[in-house]
Amino acid sequence: MRTFTPAAVATVALLATLTACGPQYAPGPDGTVTDRSATYFKSGGWRYRLTVTAPDGHRETFRVTGHDYERCFHQSAYPTCTHR
Repeated sequence: MRTFTPAAVATVALLATLTACGPQYAPGPDGTVTDRSATYFKSGGWRYRLTVTAPDGHRETFRVTGHDYERCFHQSAYPTCTHR
């Protein structure tokens, strides 16, 4: 039976922690994506935002992950577009 070295166990634990701790933002309202913006900050990297218009006409802009930003285009249905 093989034994694992403490360095190997620590490496696996570190990788699991880094991949599991992605940013989590509150979901926006259901509606149609009407605007997208990506801004780069030297101190913090990219920040992504979507603007969604609800069926009642209310517009709301909120922050999303890069994954959601890449999948949601103009006129796509939010939050359905995040699951492609």
